[in-house]
Amino acid sequence: MSEIKKLDPMLSSRIAAGEVIERPQSVARELIDNAIDAHADEIALSLTGGGIDELVVTDNGKGIMKEDLPAAVLQYATSKISEPDDLYHIHTMGFRGEALHSVAAVSRLTISSSYKGESPWTLCVDNNEVFPLTPGGPDRGTIVKVENLFSQIKARRSFLKRPSSEANLCRNMLLSKAMAFPEIHFTFIQDGAIRADLPKRSTLFDRVMDILTLDESFSRKDFIYLEKECADFSIRLVTSLPGIHRSDRSRIKVYVNSRAVDEYSLVQSVVYGYGEILPGGAFPYSVLFIDDNPELVDFNIHPAKKEVRLRNKAEIHHEVHTLIHSSLPRQIPTIVKKDEQAWLEPVARSATSWTDADFTRDSIRHDTFTDHRKRTDESVSEKPSDPQWLEKAKELFSKKREAKEEPVYEKTAVRQEDFWKPDEKTDFNYLGQAFRLFLVCTKGDDLYLVDQHAAHERILFNELREQKDVQKLLIPHEFEVDGDVDAFLCENAYIYTQYGISLAQKGDRLWELTSIPHSAKENEDKLVSFIKNAVGSEDEIEAGLYSLVACRGAIKAGDFVDDITAKALLEKVFSLEDPVCPHGRTFVIRISQKELRQMVGRTV
Repeated sequence: MSEIKKLDPMLSSRIAAGEVIERPQSVARELIDNAIDAHADEIALSLTGGGIDELVVTDNGKGIMKEDLPAAVLQYATSKISEPDDLYHIHTMGFRGEALHSVAAVSRLTISSSYKGESPWTLCVDNNEVFPLTPGGPDRGTIVKVENLFSQIKARRSFLKRPSSEANLCRNMLLSKAMAFPEIHFTFIQDGAIRADLPKRSTLFDRVMDILTLDESFSRKDFIYLEKECADFSIRLVTSLPGIHRSDRSRIKVYVNSRAVDEYSLVQSVVYGYGEILPGGAFPYSVLFIDDNPELVDFNIHPAKKEVRLRNKAEIHHEVHTLIHSSLPRQIPTIVKKDEQAWLEPVARSATSWTDADFTRDSIRHDTFTDHRKRTDESVSEKPSDPQWLEKAKELFSKKREAKEEPVYEKTAVRQEDFWKPDEKTDFNYLGQAFRLFLVCTKGDDLYLVDQHAAHERILFNELREQKDVQKLLIPHEFEVDGDVDAFLCENAYIYTQYGISLAQKGDRLWELTSIPHSAKENEDKLVSFIKNAVGSEDEIEAGLYSLVACRGAIKAGDFVDDITAKALLEKVFSLEDPVCPHGRTFVIRISQKELRQMVGRTV
């Protein structure tokens, strides 16, 4: 008896559905994509029980013809592509013909639609059981209702989160979609209450800021809009000014042809663009939109279309980096008077409500609000002793708000060209080492604190550029690369050669490292990891390469530095054009004598 059997259609459908539909969020994503493709400008997502009990997407698009409704739920049935070459000319959000079939295999699916205002019809499919068409439905557009998700697949349902958590994921997904479509009015309804309402906007900047400020205290003045048109692609970017940043890359979002994608190299291009403008370990809030030639884009590598292959990724990477680097103001942190700091927001936000992969409300913020409300309720019965308290409170609040609305970076930074005093010939006076971290000296009327590790790292960075000592590896280090990196290395391997790193191509996407600078000894693995992900201009490659190598040999925080070494290091620091380490961190703080006197209240 044969052991190999053809799977039952129901079983194979559910296996296929598992790749596309993971939770209510997946259902909402696919249905909203369909609504966008139907040219709707009003889309509403409504949930009951976190979308597990019921999930409804309503749109005012062109609708589905009566004759097409039964075919719409068939596997691999779609109106968006028909020929193999269409995969390389995709202009729609959906194209695989899997979504509705997958949803129908794991739930009760009801589609009611009116095609261009004609008489509406309704189709119902319950876990792949198709019922006859019935008349009735909306006057315009389409309503898709999904009920009892995974009710017949208990194992899958058991892995779902609480309804409130699933609803939150759906909200985040809708906000993520809305980022790229300002011309569409999006509404999110949870258990009968509107939780998010995003009206149509005339500009991409306005839509992005509407979403970023839903749960944040950001000011629109904290962000700028950049754009650039190139031969095969265009760049649009909403990004924060240097005064607003955080400690990880999670707030850098990338969209390619209106789809949110996970593309590390483009996130990297944004980070490289900021360079020394941000301190080390700080990253901006950025939303990057790339509109690329569809012939150069391949989304057909992930069922949820979260990943993308770009044939011109190196060029896009370079242009994004250049656009940011040339457009943002270059500023260096400095010390301000205590009375000027009274109403300033924190420069670095360690906890925010814009979560790693989503745009949502943070529980910490909710708890803080609850505690504040509780304290307010407890004290509401206390009668103010001053009869003028209300007027005084309004005046104080007005002053506080005016101060908060001032851009933080203007208070805490000076422009780079004003930081050094090139005409000042005064020699510095070395005072000593503080906390085995800072070198302290005076120069003219200013006191300088210099981070010894970052300063030494920058000096090594500059010296390594002139290094000629190259060590040939006895055993070459072989490694594989992705297609875009392979193409980049084929044309640009010479960039590494001039820095003592020799690369040789062994085969298709297979390379080997044959020599390295002596200073990079024992760091071959880190070098290879860098090379496998680096695509960009020569300046970008140099910055990343030498920041990696220089960091290893620099004086560390906590090391004792003798006076001779300290003075020699400071001599080189004061000869630098920019007091910035290879990672982009400013390592010098300058405090004027006047500021010091004001800090202790001395007027003479």
